[in-house]
Amino acid sequence: MFNTNNSNISTLTNRYTNNKTISINWLQHTNVSDYFDLTSQYASICHQHKQDKKWVLFINPQENSIEKLAKTHGIDASKILMVNYKTSATNRAKVELKQITSVLSKGNCSAVILSDSIFAADEIAQLESSAELGKTHCFLIKQCQLH
Repeated sequence: MFNTNNSNISTLTNRYTNNKTISINWLQHTNVSDYFDLTSQYASICHQHKQDKKWVLFINPQENSIEKLAKTHGIDASKILMVNYKTSATNRAKVELKQITSVLSKGNCSAVILSDSIFAADEIAQLESSAELGKTHCFLIKQCQLH
């Protein structure tokens, strides 16, 4: 009288019982259009990645945004490290890839934020691989039309 479709039931059962590793996105690209957006992005990252014994490393940050971050968003500035590689207004910062991949792979930081840095596709792949190795989240923030 009743026919059951065992193949569909077993497919559904297998779908929910397979133990799959959840993929974590260790590298994220973000575009910001103004200082408010930039500061909000910085605050969000700091809140998400604050850990007692780990740093949040900013590379080429907008200094005004860091000050606002501490004042307006209740961020503990003592857990923030800043490094500037800026050379001139006409020459965008070229961050030393080897140093950044080393920082990412060591895992001493909970997050590394690279502001307005330029990387080729193969360099981005190296950053992502190093971030995964050190379990350090890496954020590439491109600042568009900041005044």
